[in-house]
Amino acid sequence: MLIFFFILIIGNAYFVYQHVQELEIYMAGLIDYGIYTIYYINLFVLAIVALIYYLNSYSRKSVLFITLVMALVVSDILRDMALFYLPDSSVLAIKNFLSIIAIILSFQFFTTREKKLRLINLV
Repeated sequence: MLIFFFILIIGNAYFVYQHVQELEIYMAGLIDYGIYTIYYINLFVLAIVALIYYLNSYSRKSVLFITLVMALVVSDILRDMALFYLPDSSVLAIKNFLSIIAIILSFQFFTTREKKLRLINLV
């Protein structure tokens, strides 16, 4: 499981790196590129934290959090796609839908109580 986790992290890091490298072509300056790089590094760290929380917790709250992070990541990728590659109305509609879902999931995440993990739940 630990090897699979590291392969997953390395694969996603490679995809984030490739995405940021592709965006460099469309950037006007080095400052914009630096801001996007820092933003995607923060988003990648959030995804790692969500994955670790999901794997170490057996609760509805962890499922809400991993779904929230996935909605944010896909929404941001669709935003970049609409800005730099293909400004299509269906892409923007899906991006807005995922953003609204992320807001709803964040409210549900913060209002849901964390259940204590008991050994009986693991059997």
